[in-house]
Amino acid sequence: MAKRASFSELEAAFKKKRFDPVYFFHGQEEFFIEELIALAKQTLFSDEMAREMNTSLLYGQESSLGDIASLASSYPMFAERRLVVVRGFDRVRKESTKEKQAAQLAAFAAYLQQPLETTTLILTAGEIDKKDLAKEPYALLESVRYEFQALKDVAGFVDDYAKRFGWRFAPDALNLFVTYGGTAARELGNEIDKLILYAGERDDKTFTYNDVAEVVGVSREYTVFELQKALAEGNVRQASGIALMMLKGDSPVPMINALTVFFMRLWKLKTDALARMSDADAAKELGMFGGQSYFLRDYKSYAQKFSQERIERAMLALHDADLSLKGITTQTDEHLLALTVIHRILS
Repeated sequence: MAKRASFSELEAAFKKKRFDPVYFFHGQEEFFIEELIALAKQTLFSDEMAREMNTSLLYGQESSLGDIASLASSYPMFAERRLVVVRGFDRVRKESTKEKQAAQLAAFAAYLQQPLETTTLILTAGEIDKKDLAKEPYALLESVRYEFQALKDVAGFVDDYAKRFGWRFAPDALNLFVTYGGTAARELGNEIDKLILYAGERDDKTFTYNDVAEVVGVSREYTVFELQKALAEGNVRQASGIALMMLKGDSPVPMINALTVFFMRLWKLKTDALARMSDADAAKELGMFGGQSYFLRDYKSYAQKFSQERIERAMLALHDADLSLKGITTQTDEHLLALTVIHRILS
């Protein structure tokens, strides 16, 4: 099983110059892998010359396991350590015969058993099937394997990333950003970088709702929050109008996704388990981290206005809309689809 150290734990260790001899990073979130490689380059060496002389980059399709072991076995020049990065380790070159492949694998395994302490070897790859991970050469790397899966706590990542640069989100700004900023770490990081440039030298270092609306490109008049409120009030006409305004020049996918999260949270709030929890624990269970927990009272108010049956009907309508958007069913008119969803939710 892949090591469970988080990105922040690895980042903290690297900043303190605590490095293991071998790392195998893989998974969906390439952003984290690239951040750790950049940090390793920054902290392993005392100056640019040492970094240039002692950093080696290999590509899997151009390198064999023996090539990797050989390069990792070489000593640093005029420095205490060297860094070897292998990109695309899942595409490592195979030899033409089974005998040669076995010899390459043996050389690689021997290096892993006694890695050079002055070398930091970082192997990287994208997503790898679980069945393949049980095979060699991946099986040899089980104890040094770190998997970076898709973000689960988007709000937590956004909050932490902003804090790196001394910034924070106002609660309503964080809620808006998480709804419209995307789900991939690189995409979210890029949007926060834009926010920092936009906000400039503001003294309080706080992103506002208007900052997010301007930079992420969200209409300040019509957002999913106004739509949620209209749905909770049972106002079909207002909800339909807001949905159509939100679709001007935009895909319905973010709206459908946001409403799915909304009704899933309302469904959970109806359960006995959440009813017995404290507000802090309930917010965590709903995936409302950091400043998002500020809106728990709104969700509790909305939950009182929907019966369990209506919530389940809404989730079914949103599921059908998702299938339509993926081309699995025949509905293609996005405006008609949005209006159909609104009417099914409130019927």
